[in-house]
Amino acid sequence: MITTSQLVYPLTGSRLVFDRKELIGTWVAVQTGQDTTWGDYYAMGVMQGGSVVSGVVFNNMNEANCTAHIAVEKPTKLLLDLIAAACYYAFNQCRLKRMTGMVPTSDVDVIAFDKHIGFEEEFIMKDAAADGDMQVLVLTPATASRWLERADG
Repeated sequence: MITTSQLVYPLTGSRLVFDRKELIGTWVAVQTGQDTTWGDYYAMGVMQGGSVVSGVVFNNMNEANCTAHIAVEKPTKLLLDLIAAACYYAFNQCRLKRMTGMVPTSDVDVIAFDKHIGFEEEFIMKDAAADGDMQVLVLTPATASRWLERADG
């Protein structure tokens, strides 16, 4: 389990933040081009000084699934812990079966990042993005096992 001592990385002053939902949610919205409200959501992130540098927003949650929105402006050593905390929250605390990510197919760097952290392609939604198709990706406890192991220590 990620402990309080892991919340701050002393060399950079970066810290994991779990109690600044509005600040992180707003930052992720700007980074991802979200132009509507998140609705009922939860957010966590990495801050360096007084600035958010990475964040995850969870919304559209039901008993089995949520939509995850991940934004990274400046990777820090805590990015791995943020991903682990996001998986712990979704799969252990909320007991979800999956997290869903939706990315325009034109955004190949984001799709590559999502796949690198364990998301798998599920399907393409034709004409669902402003500039074309939308790639739907899924992360499950099985594909997130390395992050859950990191979170559990």
